[in-house]
Amino acid sequence: MIEERRIGLLPVLHIAVALGWLISGPLAAQTDLPAIVKRIQPSTVSIITYDSRGDTTGQGSGFVVGDKGDIITNYHVVRGASSVEVKLPDGQVYSVKAVVAEDEEGDLVRLSSNIPSGTAKPLSVRVSLPEVGERVVVIGSPLGLEHTVSDGIVSAVRSIQGFGEIIQLTAPTSPGSSGSPVVNMKGEVIGVASFQALEGQNLNFAIPGQRVAKLVPNKTTTFAQWNAQKSEQKSAAAEQAFSKGLLLLWSEDYAKALLRFLDAVKTDADAAEAWFYIGACHAKLGVYHKAVGAFKKAIRIAPDYVEAHHVLGYCYAAYLGRDQDAIAAYKQVIRVSPDNARVHYDLGRSYARLCRHEDAVAAYKQAVRINPDYADAHFHLGLSSVELGKHRDAIVSCRHTIRVDPNHIDAYVNLGYCYEKLGRHQDAVVAYKQAIRINPEHVYAHTSLGSCYNMLGRHQDAIAATKQAIRIDPSDAAAHAQLGLIYFVLGDRSSALEAYEVLRRLNPAMADELFDLMYE
Repeated sequence: MIEERRIGLLPVLHIAVALGWLISGPLAAQTDLPAIVKRIQPSTVSIITYDSRGDTTGQGSGFVVGDKGDIITNYHVVRGASSVEVKLPDGQVYSVKAVVAEDEEGDLVRLSSNIPSGTAKPLSVRVSLPEVGERVVVIGSPLGLEHTVSDGIVSAVRSIQGFGEIIQLTAPTSPGSSGSPVVNMKGEVIGVASFQALEGQNLNFAIPGQRVAKLVPNKTTTFAQWNAQKSEQKSAAAEQAFSKGLLLLWSEDYAKALLRFLDAVKTDADAAEAWFYIGACHAKLGVYHKAVGAFKKAIRIAPDYVEAHHVLGYCYAAYLGRDQDAIAAYKQVIRVSPDNARVHYDLGRSYARLCRHEDAVAAYKQAVRINPDYADAHFHLGLSSVELGKHRDAIVSCRHTIRVDPNHIDAYVNLGYCYEKLGRHQDAVVAYKQAIRINPEHVYAHTSLGSCYNMLGRHQDAIAATKQAIRIDPSDAAAHAQLGLIYFVLGDRSSALEAYEVLRRLNPAMADELFDLMYE
């Protein structure tokens, strides 16, 4: 086992009440740390690992899930063990039978144990991410420091390219408690502690509950079989370098992480995941051509590596302007994972940038079929429908966008535009007013509102709306042109000429068009 890779959380007990942090009043029930600890602690376990001779090789923590006494802990806690036991807080020791699910990249494993049904109540796992600043408690029972607790807050929720989310904590940590549950003030497990020590830093991370929830039992593998398979797949040196690289990636130290991943592929040139993260680091460092090369190496090793194909496509599209290459990469993802809503959406964006709007519409429709609440996919479906002149279809898409995200300002603006195109100016007024409600400084919404008022013969309202656009952006030539035109329609040639003079300084060509209208 490589214990320095990820050592566990949990220092000595620091109950918040002792420091005067427990509040009284309406919120007391949500912040009653002693009650939460009392409820959760009986479901935590100490994990002891043994080699083939029966000698102790390591320790960690875990917690009970499911109705069969299964245990969740960190992958690295049991890596290399010949056998494993778990110890409940009441002192009872039970054997672990097998590995039933694993997430090596997420440093998680689910174990089948001999804990009798009903002995320990399974903990509930929350799949949604916690809020930054949310108070959390880490509870575990490492050998030698049993029944220990630490508390703190969620200091960050980071999104790591190709990995997903990682939770950073302020809760103090100590060696030997990897796998401890991190719980919120409702007693829900929001993550699994995965403390790591590297280059003099103690970095406190938790793997989110959503990854824990995905550990559904799908096999029964003894430790001897499991570790034999792992030994064939990856050398210890490569594993250690990869692990430290992942830690640095989580910490957003991309330059150092890159060096670690490069060390990993020096030892194991066929480590597809290491090549993937080399690409991710290059992308974060802005070296996109090297990122593309690394992603392609990962794909050559593992042709069905979905995330590598997806991020390769995104790199082509977002950074290199190579949408045609991006489309080819996205299609490889769809070949392997046809129900990936995000990749259908990204495919649609690339088609749209190439003005292939029929193809874009088809891709966006796949995205919203898979995920009916995908607001951005609905919105961009509407934009491509506008490009095809299908304004009624675009209105439907805008309404779906607003249903999912009532404050999606661009959906209201596009909705107003479509109503205008259909001559439904009163409906357009309502849409533009909603956009202005969300953002009172939205220039285009004010200008468009003025245009609609003008079409409805409400010229004074049109002037007021257009002047609001000019107040927000005095350099908006379109607003000045519109103001001059409204004044001209009202017969106020003096004010129209004033607008024309301003417009001539901003956009001479547009000023000439206005002049021609006034004096044709």
